[in-house]
Formats: sequence, structure tokens, C-alpha cells
Amino acid sequence: MFASGRNRLRVYTAAVSVAGGLSLTACSQGGAPPEAAHSSPASSSTQVTDPQATFMAAYGSHADRVTLSKAMQVKIARCMALHGFTYRTSKPGAAEEATGTGGAVWGDQFRLDLTNDDITKSRREGYGLYRRTDGRAEPKDPNATYVNSLSPSRRKAWDKAMLGDGGRAEATIPGITRVAIPAEGCIGDAHMELYGDLQTYVHVSGVMNGLGIPLKGRWGKDPQVLAAAESWRQCMHSKGFAFKAWSDAWEASAELYEDKNVSRQQAHPEEIRIATADAECSVQTGKSRVERARFATYQQEVLKEWAPQIGQYKQIREAALVKARAELSG
Repeated sequence: MFASGRNRLRVYTAAVSVAGGLSLTACSQGGAPPEAAHSSPASSSTQVTDPQATFMAAYGSHADRVTLSKAMQVKIARCMALHGFTYRTSKPGAAEEATGTGGAVWGDQFRLDLTNDDITKSRREGYGLYRRTDGRAEPKDPNATYVNSLSPSRRKAWDKAMLGDGGRAEATIPGITRVAIPAEGCIGDAHMELYGDLQTYVHVSGVMNGLGIPLKGRWGKDPQVLAAAESWRQCMHSKGFAFKAWSDAWEASAELYEDKNVSRQQAHPEEIRIATADAECSVQTGKSRVERARFATYQQEVLKEWAPQIGQYKQIREAALVKARAELSG
């Protein structure tokens, strides 16, 4: 019924991660890698016209998501204990809780695929890939060893306790995607305790997580955005780089660190060279300025269109936070 071994554990991890909203994979169509989006210029994040600010205000803070995730795990652990199993909760580091840097970039589903236009920073460190490719392993699932040590029959029982018979609450959201969360077992019970009616929750949370899809679809076809991107391409070509989009520049830099014949120390100067040209061309052509302005326009359109669902999502989230804080303070 469920995947085995590592894949089974991924199912559990993904299911628990929806505590602050549905899985962000629904919003991953197209665009650059999360790390690339995260390397957008710091200057944009401090402006009142920050293209992420309005969406993020509706979605909630990273600290809220951590609170909801912790409470979800406590509820699952309690439920699993009743079934005779141990469930070990994971604890995000202090830095991750504060900045959202653990795993996927916080709020990535609302980030705009902007080229980097911070020339000074680019000349100093490129896209910051040198720090991110230092070989540090991703944190392990705290339950991996335990679950894999169980006998086949006990693993089947674990599956049953965690996910019941596999029932899910699902919703098809026109223009966005189809989303689902577990509705049975300890995971389903924990969701119901925090969010109430799961059918309502899966719909409004799916809308909130998926707003980036229609927004980026409109933005990516905008004539002004396309014209700015073409100017950027021509500028990059004049500097010796045949990139069609800024994500190509980022990916080319990332691939430098995947070449086993090139050391990280050798790759870094070339990353800096690419990122600097990218930033200089973005400034010279006004590419990022145009992109942010058009993004802000389409953001307001999408927020208006989905205002009822966004409002309902915020009400459900706030009610769940009250329950989560009570759970964690008890």
C-alpha cells in the first residue's frame, strides 16, 4: 500500500511538513532552483514594494510554521505511542527557526525568478554557491533507523498507524493544481485536531500555497518582462556568455561544483565571473526593476481574485496557532 524503506520515510516527512500549509511541490512548475531565487538582491527585501511582502503577509511567518510543525509532531508522537510505536520529533536549529534557511527556502513558492543585481556582493562571492556546496549532509530523518529496524509485519503496522488505510482529503483548484493530505491514521488525526475540517483546510491551504502558479504564468508572458529579458541576454552575450535566461547562468555556476575534474577552489572564481556579469547586465538593462514592477501588478490581481479563500486560510491558521501554542506550553 505504501512505499518501503527510504521512500516510506519520505512519505511521513512530507506529510508532517504540511503543518504550515500544503506541500510546496504544487508550486514548483518552472522557474529557477530555490537557492537561485533566494539569491535575489538583498536591496529588494527591504523596500516597501518588496514583491514577496504581500503574499508572505497572507501566508504567515516562518516562526508560525515552525510552531505548527512542532505541535503536529507532538500530536503524532502521542498517537503513535498509543499504537505501541516510538516517534521521534525533529527539532529545527535556532538559525533555521529564525531565518527559514533549513531545507527549502522559506516562502519559495512566492519568490520571483529575478536575476541577481547586487554587483558588489556578486564580485565578492558570486551566487553564494561556494558556501552551499561544502559537502555537508542533509539532516537525517530521526525515525529512519527505528523504522528500518522493524520486522516486515511491524513496519506494516507502523504504516497503518501513521496513515490508516491511505484515505486523503483532496481538492482540485482551477488554474492552480490538485492537492491532497493524509486524512487517516495519526497524521490525519493530528491534522484534524489542529485544523478542523480537512476538506476545507486542504482547499484554502492549497490555494494559498499555489498562488505563485497563476501569478508567474502571467508575469512570464508579460511583454515588458520579455523585452527586459532579451536586453539582458544581449548584454550577457557581449560579455561572452550565451545564456538565454538568468537561471541558465545560475545553473552553469552550480554545474561547476559538480565537475569532479574541477576543485571547489577553482570553480569559485568562475562562479564570481558569471554572477558579476549577470548582476551588471541586470543593472544596465533595468531587467530586475521591470520584473519587480510587473510582478507587483500581477500579485495584486491574484490576491484580489482569491481574496475569500485567502481570508479563510488566515482564520484557520490563526485558530490552529492557538491550539499549537497550547499544545507546546502544556
